[in-house]
Amino acid sequence: MSRRPSFLVCSLFACSLAPLACGGGGDETKQVPPPAKQPESKVDPVPEPAPIEPTLPEDPFANDKWDDDEDTTGGEAPAPVVAETPTGPWPGPCKISYKGGPTLRFKYTEAGGTVRVDGDNDGTADTCSKFERAGDHVTKVSIDLGCDKKTDLRIEPTFEAGSNLGKAKVTASEENGGNREITLVGLGAFVGLEPGYPIAAKRADVDAQVVDGHVRKASTKGEASDDATALDITYDKDGRIKTIKEDLGKDGSVDRKFTYRFDAKGNLTRIDLAATPPAPAKASKQTATIDYSCWKK
Repeated sequence: MSRRPSFLVCSLFACSLAPLACGGGGDETKQVPPPAKQPESKVDPVPEPAPIEPTLPEDPFANDKWDDDEDTTGGEAPAPVVAETPTGPWPGPCKISYKGGPTLRFKYTEAGGTVRVDGDNDGTADTCSKFERAGDHVTKVSIDLGCDKKTDLRIEPTFEAGSNLGKAKVTASEENGGNREITLVGLGAFVGLEPGYPIAAKRADVDAQVVDGHVRKASTKGEASDDATALDITYDKDGRIKTIKEDLGKDGSVDRKFTYRFDAKGNLTRIDLAATPPAPAKASKQTATIDYSCWKK
């Protein structure tokens, strides 16, 4: 509290006594009695405020249930999946971390799982999604763009028999692109992030070269344009995705190249991304490290 008001009050009080103390201009000097002594007021010490406990950001998947979920589980969350054997590949990673880029955290259940994406690495998820799977394939992805437990769009894929090429029904509001169909190339690296590499065109509008059930090349029909896409894909001797070269615009240049690495058990261990954007932007490289620690507990 400022002391200025008390100082002003004391000054005015002293000035009001000055003419009496110094004489009123007459021959006789009047004696002014000293002011009565005021009792001292007792001031209780102010207790120090209690320290503020730090709070962690709310976990958008604290109960793994969104507002628009249909209650098909009887109110009980599915139990986490326990790896039956440590010798085979796990369904997916626990965390993917891009150096200087986003961090993705995964949680799995018997029916599917959830993914949280922290795009700016501030400790709070920016985009959240839930997925359902059957075997090694994702059958539905529900995406929550604000992590407010409400679905903004859904992706429901179906793949052609004996092939990693398919299509997906997308259900979304007009704000998020509206209802549409897209083409997918299944990567088979892990489940839970996307059902496959998306090409923003109907399956009938995409040309694809498929060898031994694997898409080697895929591109939107027609001439080069801003909306066109062309892919060149390679696989390792075990049929796992090895590289994807992405040509956005179909102008003959590689805009991004993804390289995937696996361990001897078939678990994805690393993703390298090399981007060559149009000038004046500079080429860049990013590496994603893969963490499987949640399966080892």
